[in-house]
Amino acid sequence: MGQRVVCALLAALALVPLPAAAQQRVQGRGMMQSEILAPVTVVNDADMDFGRIMPGTANGSVVMTPGNATATCTTNAGIVRTGACKAAQFDGNLPFLFNLEITKPAGNQVTLVGPLGATMRLHDFTFAKGSGLMLGGTLTDPTYFVIGGTFEVYVGGTLDVARTQRPGIYNGTFTLSFNYN
Repeated sequence: MGQRVVCALLAALALVPLPAAAQQRVQGRGMMQSEILAPVTVVNDADMDFGRIMPGTANGSVVMTPGNATATCTTNAGIVRTGACKAAQFDGNLPFLFNLEITKPAGNQVTLVGPLGATMRLHDFTFAKGSGLMLGGTLTDPTYFVIGGTFEVYVGGTLDVARTQRPGIYNGTFTLSFNYN
């Protein structure tokens, strides 16, 4: 019977409500900081120029490969090209030690318009870094790490030339986005 009393006593103690622990309200403080960066500045120092083009015996193209201050233009399908072969040039400034990503035009193409509404397509934009302390990037992936704060980028592409292309001057514009972080 002594064991039953002990067990009953333990069971009764287990059911006895204990006083609630005192509730505490503790406040903590956190710190926050943010840095506002200066905007990137970009200047178009030179326009793209494919020179003079004479259509070939079939539809073809002129491919401009940009280089550090010098571009090369190659043709196919019997196209004859003379004169300037000049990549577009963009110079800019951004804060020291940042990644720079250049976004190509929508669809990676633009349309040039010539006489009487005739058109030519410029597509497959290509890039080359110029002077300035820049790392990374390829012809088709214009993502760079800019060390010195200033940068220089050259832009080329492929210009489609129809066998029956109307003679005259063709113009167009393209927009690049320069993003850094």
